[in-house]
Amino acid sequence: MDLKRMIAIAVIIGVVIFLTSVTIYSGIWPPVDTIASESMTHSDYWTYGTMNVGDIVFVKKVSSVPGPVITYVVGRQTGFSTYGEYGNVILYKNPEGQTIIHRAMFYLSWNDGMPIVQGFHDQSWMKVTKTYVLIYDVGFSHRNLVVYLRGMVNESGFITVGDFNLAYRGIYNSSLNAYEAADQNVGITNAPVNSSNIIGMAFWDIPWFGLIKLNILKAYGQWPYSNEVAKNSYDYLFASIIIIAALIFLPYGKIYDFYRKRKK
Repeated sequence: MDLKRMIAIAVIIGVVIFLTSVTIYSGIWPPVDTIASESMTHSDYWTYGTMNVGDIVFVKKVSSVPGPVITYVVGRQTGFSTYGEYGNVILYKNPEGQTIIHRAMFYLSWNDGMPIVQGFHDQSWMKVTKTYVLIYDVGFSHRNLVVYLRGMVNESGFITVGDFNLAYRGIYNSSLNAYEAADQNVGITNAPVNSSNIIGMAFWDIPWFGLIKLNILKAYGQWPYSNEVAKNSYDYLFASIIIIAALIFLPYGKIYDFYRKRKK
């Protein structure tokens, strides 16, 4: 068997093993999704450790809630963070069938008409009342977040927020000096996210390469957020493609010549 065929077979086997392992761990097919809008971004520029438009996100199935999902409230108490902020990021389907990728802020349940927030222990940075939940100094923007519970009485699930949405799109409430930005308050969804509509939680990502898929969708008029791509993401994508191509093709001739001489 010549070297060219050996390399091709090794690459194929490696890809199959990787995809199989990720799929088994994920419990979902396909085990990935792509960040298509800026609702979770932290900057106009691509930022390491956060979610950026064009990132390919790997997703792990969540069979029950709250299950393995660590919310912002619990994460802030314990120091657990992902993608530049406390808590896990989850994926769910909203009533329009869109896949939303936002942070799980807290898990809401009820007892005799009173809201129960998982992880709330009278922390100084949080307030829970019958009609709203207030969290102080949230995220990179350090804004106060207010979540009104109207229309959610006796409904349990995750309250979700986009990091960018709180920082730049929230509706200011002057009486509480806080912003309404929860998906459940701004029309992204109409209820807490529960087992019936949650897809899973993000656990890993590959930057930039999802832009290839998104631009194909754009060509068919199915990606309306192309102006939200971080300013340097395409530079990183093209540089990565060039480096990968160089690693694949440039050393090959020398390796093959060395192998052929040894064989002779």
